[in-house]
Amino acid sequence: MVSEAEEKREFLRVPFNTEVEIRVGNRTIRSMDRIDISLRGLHMKTDQEIPAAGAPCRVSIMLKASKHPVIIQADGAVVRSVTGSLAVEFTSLDPDSYHHLRQVIINNATDPERAEQEFLSHWGIRRPMP
Repeated sequence: MVSEAEEKREFLRVPFNTEVEIRVGNRTIRSMDRIDISLRGLHMKTDQEIPAAGAPCRVSIMLKASKHPVIIQADGAVVRSVTGSLAVEFTSLDPDSYHHLRQVIINNATDPERAEQEFLSHWGIRRPMP
C-alpha cells in the first residue's frame, strides 16, 4: 500500500544501508545507518550538528558490497535540516555515479519496474559534474 506522501513524491525512495559522508564547508557529517535514497537526493538521520537549509554540499555514498568498492559522488544542497535528520537534493552527478545510483535504486526498490520507468523518463535530469 502506497502512502499519500509517497504518492505525491515525484521520485521513488528506497531504504539502503550504507556509509555516507556529506561535506559542508569545512565540516564532514557521517552516517553508517540506513538512508532513504532517490534519483533526486537522500535523507538520513544524524546526531551531528546539522547545517542550515540551502547550504551547498558534496555527498559520497560508499558501496562496499562488491569486490571493487564504488563511491557515488554528487554535488548537492541541504533542503531540510531538523534535529536528528538531514535531507540533501542532488544538483549534479558524474555519469558513473548516476549509473551506480540507478543500480542501487532499481535493485532495492519494491517496484523495480516503476524505478526503471522513473529513470527512463528523467534520464536528462542531471548534468555531469565538470
